[in-house]
Amino acid sequence: MDKLKFTLLGLVILLTFHANYAQDVVVGDESAISVAKAEEFYNSGIEKFNAKDLNGAITDFDSAIVLVPTFEKAIFNRGSVKFQKKDYTGAIIDLNTVIQLNANYTGVYFLKARSHYERNEKDQAMVDFTKAIEQENTNADAYYYRGGLYFLQEKYTEAISDYDNAIKNKPNYAYAFNDRGSAKRQTNDITGAIADYKKAVLADDKLYFAYNNLGSVLRINKQYDEAIKSYDKAIVLKNDYYIAYNNRGYTKHEKGDYKAAIEDFNDAIRLKASYVQAYNNRAASKYKLEDYKGTVEDCNKAILLNDDFGPAYLNRGIANEMLRKEDKACEDWNKAASLGLKNGKTFAQESCN
Repeated sequence: MDKLKFTLLGLVILLTFHANYAQDVVVGDESAISVAKAEEFYNSGIEKFNAKDLNGAITDFDSAIVLVPTFEKAIFNRGSVKFQKKDYTGAIIDLNTVIQLNANYTGVYFLKARSHYERNEKDQAMVDFTKAIEQENTNADAYYYRGGLYFLQEKYTEAISDYDNAIKNKPNYAYAFNDRGSAKRQTNDITGAIADYKKAVLADDKLYFAYNNLGSVLRINKQYDEAIKSYDKAIVLKNDYYIAYNNRGYTKHEKGDYKAAIEDFNDAIRLKASYVQAYNNRAASKYKLEDYKGTVEDCNKAILLNDDFGPAYLNRGIANEMLRKEDKACEDWNKAASLGLKNGKTFAQESCN
């Protein structure tokens, strides 16, 4: 799978205290005493967060906000901790409060956008990432995440532009190079995709999925040996990476090394027994070795896992034809055609009454 790898990045969310509220305390001045006490709770909340006591941090931020309801940093950081705890609804409530108090508060739109994204509220996330960029046009992460949303909308030109800006502001941004490569692949800029995936692994040589993606575009470019080496690296970095085993097998199949391809498909299935594509691909390699019964068996397994998987019907039909089971072949091709495969319709028209 070589589409977008939309990975959550680390987020520095807690701010050290700046004594915006510091003032001389006058005896009997309750408001100043409340501010001083709120500062203590705030700083305690920071310490607890750093100690990974998220619940304790929220409790202290709550206490600070009770004392000073307009304490922007406490509200923002409480929302940040809620984000860490995956309480995205609670985070959004706090962040909206911050915006009401100070619409120019640094980072508030970015974190709000992240929260909406996690709630699958992509439209609002897009709005807030855009506001984050307007607020801080050097925010590489905001460009990166908005680019991911454009990618999901299949607006690849806009996605590439955002990835360009992410990289401009963060030159070694491995994830942005990877995802820009995926967007370029979608526009059939295979040369550009290869270059970007190479930049991704140069920036982070542990990025296993980028090696897989690089292998896939090298395969499209018929650079089979280089593609296999790239898949090898992906598998070394993640030895249970069944997708890379399947893709390496596919590359070996296209290269004509069917036995080696079957070994890779075996490993993909060993790692994920429900991997429909690997059964179908193994069937295709068995067909090339004239193991028609084995082809049918693997297609059967693929169909058992997903009875709407058209390629398995198509391939089973071809194998059944070789086994002189013309009626079954026609049934399979007609089924493949009903699932939208043009070859199924063509084979049925050419070979079936």
